[in-house]
Amino acid sequence: METFTIIKNFLKKENVQAVLICLILGALAFTVQTQSGRFMEDSSVKVLEPLDKADSIQNQVINASLTVSSVKISTLKKQYLMSEQVKRYYRQLGTTYYVNYYSFSICAIVFATLLTVAVFLMVNKGWQNSSLLLKTFLLANIVLSSVYYFLPNVLSNKDNINSNMLKIKEFQKIQSDIMKIAVNAGKLDEKKMDSAIQNHFDRISANIDFPTTIDNSKIDSKLLKLLETDSYNK
Repeated sequence: METFTIIKNFLKKENVQAVLICLILGALAFTVQTQSGRFMEDSSVKVLEPLDKADSIQNQVINASLTVSSVKISTLKKQYLMSEQVKRYYRQLGTTYYVNYYSFSICAIVFATLLTVAVFLMVNKGWQNSSLLLKTFLLANIVLSSVYYFLPNVLSNKDNINSNMLKIKEFQKIQSDIMKIAVNAGKLDEKKMDSAIQNHFDRISANIDFPTTIDNSKIDSKLLKLLETDSYNK
């Protein structure tokens, strides 16, 4: 009983309750972000299902077309498979940015709503007359709503989604061009086949990178100077 009484008295302290409010809001932020992220991931799987089926059909076409056993035909197959794997990489990366963008946005809406409630309560009482709990609730929601509002901009989610979509389209185009050659492989002479293979390698090499951008204008000025100095030294 003494332990229970000590804990009860401890929890009655306003400072302790203020800390608990911060912890509860932090847990709420984690829960909302996690659940909204899972929802968007499940939705993206359903949305991308037709593309997965299309890729499967493409694989069947390429396997049926490139049946002759030769070094060049084998190279074409490997170029197609390489493009397929890289395309999947960019699609997964783009999906991650897509999921993060919407989960951050949902969190921003939730905490902006809670912030509106806190401001309404604060206006009625005024800052001086408000309790520490209300002040903590207000300030915590200001921080959380601001973080989730600016995160998509700082991480350039929209730009990264678009960049990865362009990469997906480019590698799909490379695969389509390989399929065109595969269908007419028996009709092409050696020079055209060599030229096509070299062209595919050049395009694959030119489009493999890591399209990740950060909007430096959203970063703290001190950190921005450090990034600029580091970039200059390189």
